[in-house]
Amino acid sequence: MDNRKKRLILLIAAAVAFALFITFLVIGIAYGGGVFAKIVLIVISILVLLLALELGYLWVLSEEVVPNYFLFNGNVNRNMPVSKLTFQTVNVRMNRYLAGYAQSEGKLWTDKVLDNPSIEMDEVFKPLVAYKLLFDLADRDVDAAWKCFELASAQTVEFIAAGLEMNGDLEFAKALRKIKSNTPVDLARLRDMLLKNKRYLQGKMFKYVTQNINKF
Repeated sequence: MDNRKKRLILLIAAAVAFALFITFLVIGIAYGGGVFAKIVLIVISILVLLLALELGYLWVLSEEVVPNYFLFNGNVNRNMPVSKLTFQTVNVRMNRYLAGYAQSEGKLWTDKVLDNPSIEMDEVFKPLVAYKLLFDLADRDVDAAWKCFELASAQTVEFIAAGLEMNGDLEFAKALRKIKSNTPVDLARLRDMLLKNKRYLQGKMFKYVTQNINKF
């Protein structure tokens, strides 16, 4: 039985049970016979009401849910409200998303994973990937991470700069390209720029997700 038929049956059963509740309740209240019979009718009406509520609850649970990448809670098979979304959830799920492209984030920088023009990545994720990679450089703030930027291909940095531009961050993208184009790469300047803008990058990540939540 497909889910649509199952939901229809549950809905009809809940409606019938609720109608029976009304019927038994009205009869019980209007019944002029013995007190015991009157009580029995009212108790039956309450039991039928509980059955109607249970069927209604099962109907709600049976609704087909389209999982949202950032909102879906597998424990309850539901998308949580956007108001309950936190940056921590966004960050953790982006870690999971990036893990699908490389064994480590460092390899995303150094193994030219992002260089392929035909990379299978939804357009909506590209700005988010750009913010995430830059945010993580600032968040970790270790020499090995900064070195990844130096070792990255020009195409990888261009992928990130283009992602920023997709979200209107033109000046940030321009600054990133300029730093990469210098020989040698000025990692001290990069570090200073990203550390100063760590909260900005975090905020842009979170805002981008919430503003485009229906696309995920």
